[in-house]
Amino acid sequence: MKYIYSFMLIVLLSITTSCKKYLDTTPNDFYSTVNYYDTQVQLQAALNAVYSTMSSGKMFGLIQHFNFNSTTDEMLTNRSLAGDNRGLNYANWNAGHTRVADMWQGPYIAINLANNLIDNINKPTMDEAQRGYIKGQALFLRAYNYFLLTINFGEVPLILHSPGIEEVNIASASQLTIYQQIEADLKEAETLLAGRTSASLGYNDVVTITAVQTMLAKVYLYWAGYPIKDTSKYEDVVTYANKVVNSGLHQLNPDYKQVFINLFQDKYDIKEDILEWGSFGGAAGANIKTGNDIGNFVGITSAISTNVTPLYSYSSAAWVWASRKLFDSYEAIPTSTLQLKASLDTRRDWNCADFTYTYSIVNGAEARSTAAIINLWQLRCGKFRREYAPFEQRNSGFYGANWPALRYADLLLMRAEANILKATPDLATAKADIETVRRRAYGTMYGNIVKDITVTRGGTGYSATTPPIVTISGGGGSGATATAVVSTAGVVTGIRLSSRGTLTTSGPYYTSAPTVTIAAPTTGTAALATATITNGTEYQLASGLSQAALLDMMKLERMRELCYEGLRRNDLVRWGNFYNDMVDFRVYATANGIGGNSNAISALAAVEQKHVLLPKPTYEMNLNKLLKQNPGY
Repeated sequence: MKYIYSFMLIVLLSITTSCKKYLDTTPNDFYSTVNYYDTQVQLQAALNAVYSTMSSGKMFGLIQHFNFNSTTDEMLTNRSLAGDNRGLNYANWNAGHTRVADMWQGPYIAINLANNLIDNINKPTMDEAQRGYIKGQALFLRAYNYFLLTINFGEVPLILHSPGIEEVNIASASQLTIYQQIEADLKEAETLLAGRTSASLGYNDVVTITAVQTMLAKVYLYWAGYPIKDTSKYEDVVTYANKVVNSGLHQLNPDYKQVFINLFQDKYDIKEDILEWGSFGGAAGANIKTGNDIGNFVGITSAISTNVTPLYSYSSAAWVWASRKLFDSYEAIPTSTLQLKASLDTRRDWNCADFTYTYSIVNGAEARSTAAIINLWQLRCGKFRREYAPFEQRNSGFYGANWPALRYADLLLMRAEANILKATPDLATAKADIETVRRRAYGTMYGNIVKDITVTRGGTGYSATTPPIVTISGGGGSGATATAVVSTAGVVTGIRLSSRGTLTTSGPYYTSAPTVTIAAPTTGTAALATATITNGTEYQLASGLSQAALLDMMKLERMRELCYEGLRRNDLVRWGNFYNDMVDFRVYATANGIGGNSNAISALAAVEQKHVLLPKPTYEMNLNKLLKQNPGY
């Protein structure tokens, strides 16, 4: 976020100047392609204008990650059909819908700006390397936006230059032609951006060489799937994923949750996040008056409390809930004594939050407490947590989180998928990539952590409303914290770990089981408990998995790792069984207690075959007479 995408070009286009002389026919009271793009500064401003679209409300500030991904098997709308901004379900996808228009307009706005820049890239006299860097980024941005259009709308007009005012009717190109153009743009960008890395820049919200290579891998993965099904492209996925892995520039953050906390705190994780879409961030002490909806509709319910400062509160509407299928997909510890068995997979309790926040004034000070959620169909989507934004942003109600456009974990899972499905499968490498992602999820990349705590004596005389303090000490590690679960009879029945230890490259990690101390009650018998630590192999998959079994595991890992990142619906589509998968999920949901969320049931019941694509907007169909509507709309 420190590299702020300005709307400089838009501002410049609105600046007026006085006429230099009477009856001068060259326009100089506004900017156009005739009298703009004349300097390197102007080219960079034009590029910044393209970037600025990516976090807008029509793009990843809201639409791309929320509206049309709000009902899948990983999360479900809890809203009614009414309202364009609400978690959309399939029943109200129609060509006249405001958000359908946004999904179309957002990418085309970026494409038009990129086309203008590319058409005028050679106008100024400037350093050729810098010209190449600007052009390479513009080519990537054009390709990226055509990718968004074709995976959501299918065949769309392929416009590579700014159309004239008379060019209204433009026929759609085939998806194959669109993919071929995307490939050409990205390969040219790869050449132009050679040597431009996030490590050398110090930030990752601009396009770099590894971002281009990662995007090529993603494009080839979709090209290999439904509807084109050119399975030869799996080899290309592996080729380009290998380039990124072998560059040595990227690696997983040892702490899964920190990846998403960083997005709200102006901290660049240039190793894990290969590319972020930047937003206007907030420096300390600044009250930022712009932002996006990341963490709002897909978040943990909370309101802003203005009683006292400093505030702990933030605004999040939580218009979607995590699905029970997602929660249950994470492996639980069989011996756990908690009502909801604990999971060693750190992703589960971060992504599927079993609480909401409430605020009150206690003795004149603001207090924050949690309200527990028991229903597994109403767990909050906890990945993007606005509570970690700077106070100035939370207080103003404007949040400037970056969006994780391309993550290294995604790249590893893409390479795993391609190695499973290519003509000559490489199951060993695929298994290793999946296990690399799982090892981070289990917190054991660099050492061992606390696995579980077992109550050996429940004690007596404890308060269920004020549980005793639990202290974890020794064992060579640090950072493990826990809370006691107390029954109404005053007995400690379980210990819930809130942190299993410090998850950094250097630790310290646990080398032996730490000592667990449960504070004694005022009257009664003290409870006792013992801890166990991991052995560093819990993340490993069973040996000898078949190709089909490994493919199923990869698909599960994509949901566990990448949930709520705007990928699931398109994953289900490209795997070629979207409709049947959603029908099966509806049967599962109905049989497993979703009845309390009638809006989600309505959304699932409305799924049809046509929903593999969005309808083309009515306004566009009326203007462009050569445009053909998608089947079923």
